[in-house]
Amino acid sequence: MARNIIKSLFLFTLFASLMACSSLPDQKNIDLRAEQTAQKSSKSSQFFLQQAKSKLQKSHIESLAFYAPTYLEQAQNAYDEASALYLEKTNSDKVKRLAQLSIELIEAGLRNKKMVKEYLPTSLANRQVLSKLNAAKYFPQAAKDIDNSHIELIKLIEQREEIKAQKNEQTLLRVMRNLEVATLGQIYLSKSYTMLAQANDLGVQKNLPNLYQQTLSELKKTENFIQQNPRDKKNISGLAQDNLFNTERLFSLARLAQKIAHAKEGDIETLIIKQEGLLQTIATALGYKDIRNVSMQDQALLLSQYAKKLKSAKHVQTQTSNDTQELERWKRKVVLLQAEIRRLEKQPGG
Repeated sequence: MARNIIKSLFLFTLFASLMACSSLPDQKNIDLRAEQTAQKSSKSSQFFLQQAKSKLQKSHIESLAFYAPTYLEQAQNAYDEASALYLEKTNSDKVKRLAQLSIELIEAGLRNKKMVKEYLPTSLANRQVLSKLNAAKYFPQAAKDIDNSHIELIKLIEQREEIKAQKNEQTLLRVMRNLEVATLGQIYLSKSYTMLAQANDLGVQKNLPNLYQQTLSELKKTENFIQQNPRDKKNISGLAQDNLFNTERLFSLARLAQKIAHAKEGDIETLIIKQEGLLQTIATALGYKDIRNVSMQDQALLLSQYAKKLKSAKHVQTQTSNDTQELERWKRKVVLLQAEIRRLEKQPGG
Protein backbone atom coordinates (compact mmCIF):
# COMPACT_ATOMS: atom_id res chain seq x y z
CA MET A 1 0.00 0.00 0.00
CA ALA A 2 2.79 2.40 0.95
CA ARG A 3 4.51 1.62 -2.36
CA ASN A 4 1.36 2.56 -4.30
CA ILE A 5 1.05 5.84 -2.36
CA ILE A 6 4.68 6.68 -3.10
CA LYS A 7 4.16 5.79 -6.76
CA SER A 8 1.00 7.89 -6.92
CA LEU A 9 2.82 10.78 -5.25
CA PHE A 10 5.62 10.39 -7.78
CA LEU A 11 3.18 10.45 -10.68
CA PHE A 12 1.37 13.44 -9.20
CA THR A 13 4.68 15.29 -8.84
CA LEU A 14 5.54 14.59 -12.44
CA PHE A 15 2.11 15.70 -13.62
CA ALA A 16 2.23 18.82 -11.44
CA SER A 17 5.64 19.63 -12.84
CA LEU A 18 4.29 19.18 -16.35
CA MET A 19 1.32 21.45 -15.63
CA ALA A 20 3.51 24.03 -13.92
CA CYS A 21 5.59 24.33 -17.05
CA SER A 22 2.56 24.42 -19.35
CA SER A 23 2.93 28.07 -20.18
CA LEU A 24 4.14 27.71 -23.76
CA PRO A 25 2.19 29.80 -26.29
CA ASP A 26 1.36 26.75 -28.44
CA GLN A 27 0.59 24.48 -25.49
CA LYS A 28 -3.16 24.24 -26.21
CA ASN A 29 -2.58 23.24 -29.82
CA ILE A 30 0.01 20.68 -28.77
CA ASP A 31 -2.36 19.15 -26.20
CA LEU A 32 -5.20 19.07 -28.72
CA ARG A 33 -3.15 17.37 -31.43
CA ALA A 34 -1.87 14.80 -28.95
CA GLU A 35 -5.37 13.97 -27.74
CA GLN A 36 -6.88 13.76 -31.25
CA THR A 37 -4.04 11.60 -32.60
CA ALA A 38 -4.24 9.21 -29.64
CA GLN A 39 -8.04 8.88 -29.95
CA LYS A 40 -8.04 8.23 -33.69
CA SER A 41 -5.22 5.69 -33.67
CA SER A 42 -5.78 1.96 -33.21
CA LYS A 43 -2.11 1.44 -32.31
CA SER A 44 -1.23 0.05 -28.90
CA SER A 45 0.05 2.10 -25.99
CA GLN A 46 3.33 0.21 -26.30
CA PHE A 47 3.67 1.45 -29.90
CA PHE A 48 3.11 5.05 -28.78
CA LEU A 49 5.72 4.68 -26.05
CA GLN A 50 8.27 3.30 -28.51
CA GLN A 51 7.62 6.22 -30.86
CA ALA A 52 7.99 8.70 -28.01
CA LYS A 53 11.24 7.08 -26.89
CA SER A 54 12.59 7.33 -30.44
CA LYS A 55 11.67 11.03 -30.56
CA LEU A 56 13.43 11.67 -27.27
CA GLN A 57 16.56 10.00 -28.60
CA LYS A 58 16.37 12.27 -31.64
CA SER A 59 15.99 15.29 -29.35
CA HIS A 60 19.39 14.57 -27.82
CA ILE A 61 20.99 14.31 -31.26
CA GLU A 62 19.36 17.64 -32.17
CA SER A 63 20.61 19.24 -28.92
CA LEU A 64 17.14 20.30 -27.83
CA ALA A 65 18.36 20.67 -24.26
CA PHE A 66 19.97 23.82 -25.64
CA TYR A 67 17.66 24.83 -28.50
CA ALA A 68 14.32 24.00 -26.84
CA PRO A 69 14.87 23.31 -23.11
CA THR A 70 11.27 23.80 -21.97
CA TYR A 71 9.83 21.65 -24.74
CA LEU A 72 12.31 18.90 -23.99
CA GLU A 73 11.67 19.05 -20.24
CA GLN A 74 7.92 18.75 -20.74
CA ALA A 75 8.37 15.98 -23.32
CA GLN A 76 10.53 13.99 -20.89
CA ASN A 77 8.01 14.48 -18.08
CA ALA A 78 5.12 13.31 -20.29
CA TYR A 79 7.10 10.27 -21.38
CA ASP A 80 8.07 9.38 -17.79
CA GLU A 81 4.47 9.60 -16.66
CA ALA A 82 3.28 7.50 -19.60
CA SER A 83 5.95 4.87 -18.87
CA ALA A 84 4.94 4.67 -15.20
CA LEU A 85 1.26 4.24 -16.09
CA TYR A 86 2.14 1.60 -18.67
CA LEU A 87 3.98 -0.44 -16.02
CA GLU A 88 0.84 -0.33 -13.87
CA LYS A 89 -1.10 -1.72 -16.87
CA THR A 90 -3.92 0.73 -16.34
CA ASN A 91 -5.47 3.58 -18.32
CA SER A 92 -4.14 2.69 -21.76
CA ASP A 93 -5.79 5.75 -23.33
CA LYS A 94 -3.91 8.09 -21.02
CA VAL A 95 -0.63 6.32 -21.77
CA LYS A 96 -1.23 6.86 -25.49
CA ARG A 97 -2.17 10.50 -24.97
CA LEU A 98 0.87 11.27 -22.80
CA ALA A 99 3.23 9.43 -25.15
CA GLN A 100 1.82 11.35 -28.11
CA LEU A 101 2.08 14.55 -26.10
CA SER A 102 5.79 13.82 -25.67
CA ILE A 103 6.11 13.35 -29.43
CA GLU A 104 4.25 16.61 -30.18
CA LEU A 105 6.44 18.52 -27.74
CA ILE A 106 9.61 17.24 -29.41
CA GLU A 107 8.27 18.26 -32.82
CA ALA A 108 7.48 21.72 -31.43
CA GLY A 109 10.98 21.83 -29.98
CA LEU A 110 12.47 21.09 -33.40
CA ARG A 111 10.46 23.99 -34.83
CA ASN A 112 11.76 26.19 -32.01
CA LYS A 113 15.32 25.21 -32.96
CA LYS A 114 14.74 26.61 -36.44
CA MET A 115 13.48 29.86 -34.92
CA VAL A 116 16.50 30.10 -32.64
CA LYS A 117 18.80 29.76 -35.64
CA GLU A 118 16.83 32.45 -37.44
CA TYR A 119 16.75 35.00 -34.62
CA LEU A 120 20.10 34.39 -32.85
CA PRO A 121 22.57 33.59 -35.67
CA THR A 122 25.41 35.78 -34.35
CA SER A 123 25.51 34.40 -30.82
CA LEU A 124 25.19 30.86 -32.19
CA ALA A 125 28.18 31.50 -34.48
CA ASN A 126 30.15 32.88 -31.53
CA ARG A 127 29.21 29.79 -29.55
CA GLN A 128 30.83 27.66 -32.24
CA VAL A 129 33.96 29.82 -32.10
CA LEU A 130 34.21 29.40 -28.33
CA SER A 131 33.68 25.68 -28.70
CA LYS A 132 36.48 25.37 -31.28
CA LEU A 133 38.78 27.39 -29.04
CA ASN A 134 37.85 25.07 -26.15
CA ALA A 135 37.15 28.10 -23.98
CA ALA A 136 35.59 25.92 -21.27
CA LYS A 137 39.00 24.33 -20.68
CA TYR A 138 40.55 27.67 -19.72
CA PHE A 139 37.53 29.39 -18.15
CA PRO A 140 34.99 26.70 -17.17
CA GLN A 141 32.76 28.90 -14.99
CA ALA A 142 32.61 31.74 -17.54
CA ALA A 143 31.76 29.28 -20.32
CA LYS A 144 29.04 27.73 -18.16
CA ASP A 145 27.56 31.15 -17.34
CA ILE A 146 27.47 32.07 -21.02
CA ASP A 147 25.74 28.79 -21.86
CA ASN A 148 23.11 29.45 -19.19
CA SER A 149 22.56 33.01 -20.43
CA HIS A 150 22.20 31.70 -23.96
CA ILE A 151 19.54 29.25 -22.85
CA GLU A 152 17.63 32.08 -21.16
CA LEU A 153 17.52 33.90 -24.50
CA ILE A 154 16.24 30.73 -26.14
CA LYS A 155 13.50 30.45 -23.53
CA LEU A 156 12.36 33.92 -24.60
CA ILE A 157 12.02 32.61 -28.14
CA GLU A 158 10.04 29.67 -26.78
CA GLN A 159 7.68 32.29 -25.37
CA ARG A 160 7.60 34.04 -28.78
CA GLU A 161 9.46 37.07 -27.42
CA GLU A 162 11.91 37.11 -30.31
CA ILE A 163 12.52 40.88 -30.31
CA LYS A 164 13.37 40.86 -26.61
CA ALA A 165 15.72 37.92 -27.18
CA GLN A 166 17.51 39.78 -29.97
CA LYS A 167 17.83 42.89 -27.82
CA ASN A 168 19.25 40.93 -24.87
CA GLU A 169 21.59 39.10 -27.23
CA GLN A 170 23.74 42.23 -27.53
CA THR A 171 24.85 41.96 -23.91
CA LEU A 172 25.64 38.27 -24.37
CA LEU A 173 27.70 39.02 -27.49
CA ARG A 174 29.92 41.39 -25.52
CA VAL A 175 30.50 38.78 -22.84
CA MET A 176 31.21 36.12 -25.46
CA ARG A 177 33.74 38.37 -27.17
CA ASN A 178 35.51 39.01 -23.86
CA LEU A 179 35.75 35.28 -23.25
CA GLU A 180 37.03 34.72 -26.79
CA VAL A 181 39.76 37.33 -26.30
CA ALA A 182 40.71 35.92 -22.91
CA THR A 183 40.89 32.40 -24.35
CA LEU A 184 43.06 33.56 -27.24
CA GLY A 185 45.35 35.17 -24.69
CA GLN A 186 45.71 31.85 -22.92
CA ILE A 187 46.27 29.95 -26.16
CA TYR A 188 48.79 32.31 -27.74
CA LEU A 189 50.37 34.21 -24.85
CA SER A 190 50.37 31.81 -21.90
CA LYS A 191 54.02 30.86 -22.46
CA SER A 192 54.96 34.55 -22.64
CA TYR A 193 53.09 35.19 -19.37
CA THR A 194 54.95 32.29 -17.77
CA MET A 195 58.36 33.57 -18.89
CA LEU A 196 57.48 37.07 -17.71
CA ALA A 197 56.47 35.76 -14.29
CA GLN A 198 59.71 33.78 -14.01
CA ALA A 199 61.72 36.86 -14.97
CA ASN A 200 59.90 38.82 -12.27
CA ASP A 201 60.87 36.17 -9.74
CA LEU A 202 64.49 36.86 -10.69
CA GLY A 203 64.14 40.57 -9.92
CA VAL A 204 64.07 41.73 -13.54
CA GLN A 205 62.22 44.95 -12.73
CA LYS A 206 65.12 46.03 -10.52
CA ASN A 207 68.02 44.69 -12.55
CA LEU A 208 66.75 45.31 -16.11
CA PRO A 209 64.04 47.99 -15.75
CA ASN A 210 64.23 49.41 -19.29
CA LEU A 211 64.20 46.05 -21.05
CA TYR A 212 61.38 44.92 -18.77
CA GLN A 213 59.24 47.93 -19.73
CA GLN A 214 59.98 47.42 -23.43
CA THR A 215 58.96 43.76 -23.23
CA LEU A 216 55.84 44.64 -21.27
CA SER A 217 54.91 47.31 -23.81
CA GLU A 218 55.16 44.89 -26.74
CA LEU A 219 53.07 42.35 -24.86
CA LYS A 220 50.41 44.97 -24.21
CA LYS A 221 50.34 45.91 -27.90
CA THR A 222 49.69 42.27 -28.78
CA GLU A 223 46.91 42.04 -26.21
CA ASN A 224 45.30 45.14 -27.73
CA PHE A 225 45.63 43.67 -31.23
CA ILE A 226 43.89 40.48 -30.11
CA GLN A 227 41.15 42.60 -28.50
CA GLN A 228 40.56 44.46 -31.77
CA ASN A 229 41.19 41.58 -34.21
CA PRO A 230 40.34 38.28 -32.47
CA ARG A 231 39.75 36.41 -35.74
CA ASP A 232 43.07 37.42 -37.37
CA LYS A 233 44.80 34.18 -36.38
CA LYS A 234 47.75 34.58 -38.75
CA ASN A 235 48.92 37.92 -37.38
CA ILE A 236 48.07 36.94 -33.80
CA SER A 237 50.27 33.86 -34.15
CA GLY A 238 53.15 35.93 -35.53
CA LEU A 239 52.89 38.54 -32.78
CA ALA A 240 52.69 35.79 -30.18
CA GLN A 241 55.94 34.28 -31.46
CA ASP A 242 57.59 37.71 -31.24
CA ASN A 243 56.41 38.11 -27.66
CA LEU A 244 57.61 34.67 -26.71
CA PHE A 245 61.05 35.53 -28.10
CA ASN A 246 61.06 38.82 -26.15
CA THR A 247 60.03 37.24 -22.86
CA GLU A 248 62.45 34.32 -23.25
CA ARG A 249 65.22 36.83 -23.89
CA LEU A 250 64.15 38.84 -20.86
CA PHE A 251 64.19 35.72 -18.69
CA SER A 252 67.61 34.67 -19.98
CA LEU A 253 69.13 38.08 -19.33
CA ALA A 254 67.38 38.29 -15.97
CA ARG A 255 69.18 35.13 -14.87
CA LEU A 256 72.51 36.58 -15.96
CA ALA A 257 71.75 39.92 -14.29
CA GLN A 258 70.84 38.17 -11.06
CA LYS A 259 74.08 36.20 -11.10
CA ILE A 260 76.09 39.37 -11.64
CA ALA A 261 74.13 41.28 -9.00
CA HIS A 262 74.69 38.55 -6.43
CA ALA A 263 78.20 37.59 -7.49
CA LYS A 264 80.99 37.67 -4.96
CA GLU A 265 84.48 38.87 -5.86
CA GLY A 266 85.74 35.45 -6.99
CA ASP A 267 82.57 34.69 -8.93
CA ILE A 268 82.89 37.79 -11.13
CA GLU A 269 86.07 36.42 -12.72
CA THR A 270 84.32 33.13 -13.50
CA LEU A 271 81.36 34.91 -15.08
CA ILE A 272 83.52 37.12 -17.29
CA ILE A 273 85.68 34.25 -18.54
CA LYS A 274 82.55 32.24 -19.25
CA GLN A 275 81.14 35.04 -21.41
CA GLU A 276 84.49 35.34 -23.21
CA GLY A 277 84.41 31.60 -23.83
CA LEU A 278 81.08 31.91 -25.62
CA LEU A 279 82.61 34.23 -28.24
CA GLN A 280 85.62 31.93 -28.59
CA THR A 281 83.27 29.00 -29.27
CA ILE A 282 81.83 30.95 -32.21
CA ALA A 283 85.31 31.87 -33.48
CA THR A 284 86.39 28.22 -33.39
CA ALA A 285 83.25 27.12 -35.26
CA LEU A 286 83.93 29.70 -37.98
CA GLY A 287 87.60 28.71 -38.21
CA TYR A 288 88.75 32.18 -37.16
CA LYS A 289 91.92 32.94 -35.28
CA ASP A 290 92.07 33.48 -31.52
CA ILE A 291 91.10 37.11 -30.89
CA ARG A 292 90.66 37.07 -27.12
CA ASN A 293 93.28 39.81 -26.87
CA VAL A 294 90.74 42.45 -27.96
CA SER A 295 87.57 43.64 -26.24
CA MET A 296 84.43 41.51 -26.39
CA GLN A 297 82.75 44.24 -28.44
CA ASP A 298 85.57 44.10 -31.00
CA GLN A 299 85.50 40.31 -30.97
CA ALA A 300 81.79 40.35 -31.81
CA LEU A 301 82.39 42.87 -34.61
CA LEU A 302 85.27 40.92 -36.17
CA LEU A 303 83.37 37.62 -36.01
CA SER A 304 80.35 39.27 -37.58
CA GLN A 305 82.40 40.65 -40.48
CA TYR A 306 84.08 37.29 -41.02
CA ALA A 307 80.75 35.46 -41.02
CA LYS A 308 79.45 37.88 -43.69
CA LYS A 309 82.49 37.15 -45.88
CA LEU A 310 81.91 33.41 -45.55
CA LYS A 311 78.28 33.85 -46.45
CA SER A 312 79.14 36.02 -49.46
CA ALA A 313 81.72 33.51 -50.71
CA LYS A 314 79.22 30.69 -50.31
CA HIS A 315 76.63 32.72 -52.23
CA VAL A 316 79.09 33.32 -55.10
CA GLN A 317 79.96 29.63 -55.14
CA THR A 318 76.32 28.67 -55.16
CA GLN A 319 75.55 31.20 -57.88
CA THR A 320 78.47 29.92 -59.99
CA SER A 321 77.19 26.40 -59.54
CA ASN A 322 73.72 27.50 -60.56
CA ASP A 323 75.08 29.34 -63.60
CA THR A 324 77.03 26.24 -64.65
CA GLN A 325 73.95 24.09 -64.33
CA GLU A 326 71.92 26.58 -66.36
CA LEU A 327 74.59 26.65 -69.10
CA GLU A 328 74.53 22.86 -69.30
CA ARG A 329 70.74 22.91 -69.64
CA TRP A 330 70.99 25.35 -72.55
CA LYS A 331 73.72 23.25 -74.21
CA ARG A 332 71.40 20.24 -74.10
CA LYS A 333 68.60 22.29 -75.64
CA VAL A 334 70.91 23.46 -78.47
CA VAL A 335 71.98 19.87 -79.17
CA LEU A 336 68.34 18.78 -79.36
CA LEU A 337 67.49 21.71 -81.62
CA GLN A 338 70.38 20.91 -83.98
CA ALA A 339 69.27 17.29 -84.16
CA GLU A 340 65.74 18.39 -85.02
CA ILE A 341 67.06 20.68 -87.80
CA ARG A 342 69.09 17.82 -89.30
CA ARG A 343 66.03 15.57 -89.19
CA LEU A 344 63.93 18.13 -91.03
CA GLU A 345 66.64 18.67 -93.68
CA LYS A 346 66.68 14.96 -94.48
CA GLN A 347 62.94 14.92 -95.23
CA PRO A 348 61.93 15.04 -98.94
CA GLY A 349 61.56 18.60 -100.10
CA GLY A 350 63.62 19.82 -97.07
